[in-house]
Parts: sequence; structure tokens; C-alpha cells
Amino acid sequence: MVYTAHWDHLGRDTTLKGDQIYNGALDNASGSGGLLEIAKAYAALATPPERSILFLSVTGEEKNLLGSKYYVEHPLYPLNKTVADINMDGLNQWGRTKDLTVIGLGNSTLDDVLTNVLAADGRVVRPDPEPEKGFYYRSDHFSFAEHGVPALDPNAGIDYIDKPAGWGMQKRDEYTNNDYHKVSDEVKPDWDLSGAVEDLRVFFRVGDVVANAPGIPQWKPGTEFKARRDSMMAK
Repeated sequence: MVYTAHWDHLGRDTTLKGDQIYNGALDNASGSGGLLEIAKAYAALATPPERSILFLSVTGEEKNLLGSKYYVEHPLYPLNKTVADINMDGLNQWGRTKDLTVIGLGNSTLDDVLTNVLAADGRVVRPDPEPEKGFYYRSDHFSFAEHGVPALDPNAGIDYIDKPAGWGMQKRDEYTNNDYHKVSDEVKPDWDLSGAVEDLRVFFRVGDVVANAPGIPQWKPGTEFKARRDSMMAK
């Protein structure tokens, strides 16, 4: 199974005065750091998982998923032997939540694994609050999905502990309007990474379940990627 996170951003905008560098602190230094932390957690296990785990740091996500597209066209391991991808594209930077958003919720049985892991912590899965923006087709997990591999794209929840209703969407909108794909995507004074830590533990546990399960994740009936997977697995 695979964990993915893209490591770069848009580079430099020389038309700007002053700061010209797209630092990409949230998008996606946070996900890249999470990838390393999960890799460290697996490396520290006394007993390794039954399946091999690939930690894939890809380039060019903002340039039409160039790195992940290249990988699925030139995979290190056959895609019919690749059971899942868990993608990290921006972690939760505002504190702990009661929920976790899944982009493309309902596509595969990976959602069921995630739901069970979250339930053990008293948390719930939430569908994408903005499906009209097509986020499922805009990050590196999609390269795997398009080639038939079940993929999970978890994002920060919006129901923040000890915050009023609507606060999470307000912070999400502030980031989208002010910092998304801008040079201002930098570490901010109000960041609280306790939520990111909690979510990373969930991503580790989901991967651990998948890596040790006798069966493999499946696309659900009617999902647009199921036929590709079925054809691949029949070979």
C-alpha cells in the first residue's frame, strides 16, 4: 500500500514585489511532514506489517499531478498488487476536531475502515462540504484512483472542539480566500497542530489495518473506477 504527499508548490512569482516565494506551508509542507512522521512510526514497530508500505513524495501536484501520474505509469510495484493509496494534501492546522472530512466519501471500503478507526476515538466521518469544487479530481490520490487503485483523500474536519458552530468553515474559507496558492501560505501564529497530530495517528491506524488485513480494499458498486480495477485484478 502507498502513502502519498506532494512535496513542492508553485515556486516563485517574479511579477510580485517583496515576497515572491510560494512556501506552501499548509499546501503541502504539512502533508510532507506528516508523510515522514508516519514513516517513522512504521519503522518503530516491533513487528512490521504484512504488506509492504511505500511512502511516496511526489512533485508537480499543482502542475496537473505530474509526479503521481508519472508514478502510476511507471510503478515500482504492479498496480494490481497495490491495495490502496492514502493521500495527505494539507493537514489540520487549527486544533482538534470531532470529525474528519473525506473527499469522495462513499467511493471505496477504505471509508469503512476510516469510519471504524474514528469511531474508536468518538469521532465521525464527514462528506466533502464543497463537492461542487471537484477536489477529488485535483490531488495525487486521483492518479491512483484513475488507474483503478482504491484511494483515500482525508482532509481536516470542520467541527472544532470548544469552537462555535461554523468556526471551522470560516477558517477554511479564510485560508481559501487569503492563502491558497498564494505566497502568504506560511506558518501563522494561530496554528494549533494538535489536530494534525490526532489526524496523523488516524491515518497510521487506517494504513495499519489495511496493511495487515487478509482482504483488500474495494471500490463500491457504481463507482467510476471499479471497472478499471476489476479488469486489472482479473489478469
